[in-house]
Amino acid sequence: MKRSLRFACSLLGALALSIALASCSLLSGDEAVVHDMVDNTMKIFKSTEGDDIASFADQSFVDTLNSYGVDADEFFSHCFKHLSWEIGDIKLSGDTGTVSLTITNADLNSAFELAGDRFDAYAETDEAQQLFDEDGESALVTRLFDFFYEIMDADEVETATSEVTLGVFKNEDGSWEIDPDNEAFFKALYGGAELSL
Repeated sequence: MKRSLRFACSLLGALALSIALASCSLLSGDEAVVHDMVDNTMKIFKSTEGDDIASFADQSFVDTLNSYGVDADEFFSHCFKHLSWEIGDIKLSGDTGTVSLTITNADLNSAFELAGDRFDAYAETDEAQQLFDEDGESALVTRLFDFFYEIMDADEVETATSEVTLGVFKNEDGSWEIDPDNEAFFKALYGGAELSL
């Protein structure tokens, strides 16, 4: 019995390996390049390193965060903490194409609602009044974002999954890029929220 169980396990392992290898070999040429480009772009959001995220964000939103003393990098790192994705069909024709992408992330609308509820309760306290008297409105905004970060870190927020289609195009140098004019893509990145301040 143990021998046949061991044999079955090794057979399943070999089968899983052959399926994995076969799936890797399905993509070649430009399709493989586009797959890697999309995957690497999503990793930029997930890692939120350096100025990469700011280049994808609305600059006026980033400026507003900064004006209230909210660190944009810290904000975006919390926004994309729960981000995951799955790349689907890649269809290319010449120098253009489309990529199906399934994006899952925290529902930021829900997270901000929870943070807003906590902030409303906090705003009634003497501590909040003292904070405002000593440090002004920006200190209260920072406290609101602190509540948001706590919710995101504690995994209290719901997630949302969206299916989007990315437009892609090939540059003159042969590299591929995502068409940035895609509102549905950015909305999906934020779990269905449209960020503005």
